[in-house]
Parts: sequence; structure tokens; C-alpha cells
Amino acid sequence: MAAIAGRLVIESGMPHKQLYWVAGPPTPTCPTPGDAAERIAALSADHEPMAAAFLASFRRVGASLCDDRHIDPDTVAALFQVAWEQAEPGPAREYESDGKYTPEDEGEPAQAPALDRARDHLTHAAAVLRALDPHANLRLQDLLDLVTRMPR
Repeated sequence: MAAIAGRLVIESGMPHKQLYWVAGPPTPTCPTPGDAAERIAALSADHEPMAAAFLASFRRVGASLCDDRHIDPDTVAALFQVAWEQAEPGPAREYESDGKYTPEDEGEPAQAPALDRARDHLTHAAAVLRALDPHANLRLQDLLDLVTRMPR
């Protein structure tokens, strides 16, 4: 999966026509969408990007997959990982377990809007992926729908 993530990082840069050989183990790290969901749900970093930065990064990194008719679960997990890691970090906020954060100033709202947290996009995408048929045919548009259409 690390090799796929590296390829996605390279392809998300300047357009080019170079071919790359991706070497890795012969068996997938994530054989099913449910396995990819577990990897996505476990994503963590020293920062949590703002939702807008994560979505922009997801679109930029995923652009190289737009012509693929089927995206395997390893690539799905790698796409989320790279998008999360490449997104610019948001402001540091101390969130409580219920999603509310403690404002440092009295002028700040008592709760961040749900779509303001990139973690909510990951949680939603992981939940939908867990519910999919293990042999589901995923395309880039399906993944974009996962991260942009949040239930209210």
C-alpha cells in the first residue's frame, strides 16, 4: 500500500507521461472495501486538516484515477491516506469526545460545524465502505461522493 501511496503522490504533481513500476507484496493489504475502511478509520496524524483542505487534497490526489474503471481497496486506502497527509493542517483546536471544542476566546462558537472536521468525512466514508459488497466495483466518482456527501 505504501508503494501505491507513493505513486499517487508523484502523479498528483505536475502532469507528465512517465511510467512507474510499483513493487510490493503479491497479496493485497486490503482485500475488501471493509478492510480499506478499517485503514481509513485508523488514519491519524499530528494534525487534523480542515475539511476543505482535505477535500481539495482528495480531489487533487485522486485526479490520476479518473479514467480507472475499477479502483481496488488498496488504492482506496492509499488515496485516503495520501489526501489526509498532504492536506494543510487546520488550526489547533482541542476537541472533546462529543465533537465540541473548548473555545479559547469568548467570541468563538461553542461547537465547530460538522462539516468543519475532516475526521467526520473519514468516519462517514469508512462506514459506507464497511457496508459495501466485498466485490463492489469502486470508481473515483463513487469515492468523491463518499467524502463530499455527508448525512445531515
